This record gives sequence, structure tokens and C-alpha cells, in this order.
Amino acid sequence: MEFYSHGKIMLSGEYAVLYGATCFALPTKLGQKMEVAFTPSEEQHCIQWHSYDSSMNEWYFAEIQLPHFFVTQTNSNDVSIQLFRFLKNAQVLNPDFLSEKGIYIVNNYLEFDKDDGFGSSSTLTNNIALWADVNPFSLHFNAFKGSGFDVAVALNGQPLLYTMNGNQPLVEIVNWQKNFTNKLFFVYLNKKQISRNQLSAIQHPIDKNQIAQISNISKLIAANEDYYEFCLMLELAESETSRLLNRPTIKQELFPDFKGSIKSLGAWGGDYILATGDNTENYFKQKGFHKIYTYQELIKE
Repeated sequence: MEFYSHGKIMLSGEYAVLYGATCFALPTKLGQKMEVAFTPSEEQHCIQWHSYDSSMNEWYFAEIQLPHFFVTQTNSNDVSIQLFRFLKNAQVLNPDFLSEKGIYIVNNYLEFDKDDGFGSSSTLTNNIALWADVNPFSLHFNAFKGSGFDVAVALNGQPLLYTMNGNQPLVEIVNWQKNFTNKLFFVYLNKKQISRNQLSAIQHPIDKNQIAQISNISKLIAANEDYYEFCLMLELAESETSRLLNRPTIKQELFPDFKGSIKSLGAWGGDYILATGDNTENYFKQKGFHKIYTYQELIKE
């Protein structure tokens, strides 16, 4: 069996999506593939798990004895705990999952760098859900506390608007074909951030008006056909999140002399930013940021 899920980029709605705001997200060309082979056996009942990075180096392995998910070999106890949550919750949702006695050999191939923040966990969540034949959102919400937008992108592989709604999130597929994508660049800020650690930066409740404003901005970004209006919406989205976190925008903090628009992506202060303009690559390379994707290189069309 073989399963595949695309990575994600959220253009607007970060942090606020957890409070009910609508976010807008795009799928990346790269994702994660899972291959599962099964050999029936009366003597053995186990999973042999292997995960490979984008350079085909094995970064994680484990041997897991079934039916009790006892890890007999691994190179990372922390990763094994997370994997246990995935597999055990998948089995709770589908009791037949992994019930057949034998050896399951599972190989996972991540196509992007693990530190890129493109969704190594969400693509794995969706692949396991497909393998176990369970609802990927149910699996996600049973195992983790995130919004689930990344699982929606992994499942659909298309641009979408996403709103949390219990275990039945609202997903609207968007036809997002723009004539200005040659002016959009994704720049890595040379450090990895963990989104859940950044949530503590929100010191006060988000009011309904702010949620509505962020939702409207997401919908306008998804619908806008004019490049300059699109840039304005990016700046409005950045300003709203700046107010939410009570901290300067990334442009104010790091790139005040940049002529185009800048939108933070994911956890602020790390991972990627979206920068617009005609001379964008040269500007950021001169600043020491050399990992830059064009829209055409990164985003699935």
C-alpha cells in the first residue's frame, strides 16, 4: 500500500484560527509518502517503522510489538511517544486496524526539510488516517490540539479556506490561479519555530470583531485578483496578528528598508515569510537569507 500527502503554507489566520477565525492555506508541491508492506505471521506481530528525510537519511526507526505497542528498539523515545499517539488513536477509531497478525514494514519518505515547517506531522497524520481508514480530523483532534488546517491541506492537496468547528471543520476549496505569482517569494529566516510554544504570546482573549476581521482578510486574500490589493491584504493580515501578539511585525523588526510587502508564515520569528516584489531574492540574499523559494518552485498548482 502507498499513501501520499502534500505539505502546507498558511497565508493568513495564524494563531487566530485556533479561536475560530478562518484561515487561508496553500498546498506545497512536496509532501510525504508512506509505503506499507505486510507479511502474515503466526510467530510475530509487530511494526518495523522507518522514516527518511529529504536526503534519504534514516532519521527515525522503531520496532513496535503489537498488540500493546511496546517499543523494543528505537533511536528516539520522544518520537516514539508521538507515533504511539497516532497509531493507538487510529486503532481506537478503527479496531480492525493492525489486528491482522504479522509483520508491518512501514517506510516514510519526507520530501522537504524537517525544519521547514511545511507539515511533517500533518502529512504523517493524514497518511496514517488513510492507511487505517479513519477520519483524519478525528485522528488529529484525538492525538493533538492544533487547529487541523494542515491536515485539511494534506487531505485535499488544494488551496482552501479553513474554519474550526469541533471535529467537523469547515473546508472550502478555492480556485486560486493568479497572474502575479512570479512576484511571490518564500524566504526561510534561518531558524525553526514551534507554533504551540508561540501561543503563550497571546496575553488576552481575542474578541469577536478581531476574529471577524481576520476571517474577512483571509477570504479577500483568497479571492483577490489585483496584485496591489493582494499586497495590501497581506499587510493588513500582518498588522492584525501583530496587534494580537502585541509585538512588531517582522518587517518592522528585521526588514524596515524592504520596498515590498512581507507576511509572516506560521510561528512568528522563525520558519518562513512571504515577500513580494521584483528584486526580492537579491535583497534577502544580501541580508544573509539564502534559502528562498519562488512560488512556482514551492506551491502545488
